[in-house]
Amino acid sequence: MGSEAPSRVLVAEDDEAFLRVLEAVLEAHGDFAVVGRARNGKEAIELAARLEPDLVVMDIEMPVVDGVEATRVICERAPGLPVIAISGHDYEERVLEMRHAGASDYVRKARLEDELPAAAAALVGQRQSA
Repeated sequence: MGSEAPSRVLVAEDDEAFLRVLEAVLEAHGDFAVVGRARNGKEAIELAARLEPDLVVMDIEMPVVDGVEATRVICERAPGLPVIAISGHDYEERVLEMRHAGASDYVRKARLEDELPAAAAALVGQRQSA
């Protein structure tokens, strides 16, 4: 991306400490700016509509509305908006539910620093070239 403006990212995570980690991992690479922070799926749906981010990073397990349903609604309302599912657990069934709901990729929380920036850059790049 270089001199272009950073891609706008909405992060949805119910654990405040982990939300800060997500933000730090994304912003450390310079290509991303976290423009919204949701603590549950309902907030994620509302913020995605209002902020129109370039990417959403969505925890699977969240209160009020879980990540699967929030992803389904966000992807219905904003087709083409990439969503990366994240989870601390390797629940294959839940990951498949996220994929069916519209998630573009999945990253385990234990692998965030290694995998999230590259996955995010690839998805944003695909969207921009479409």
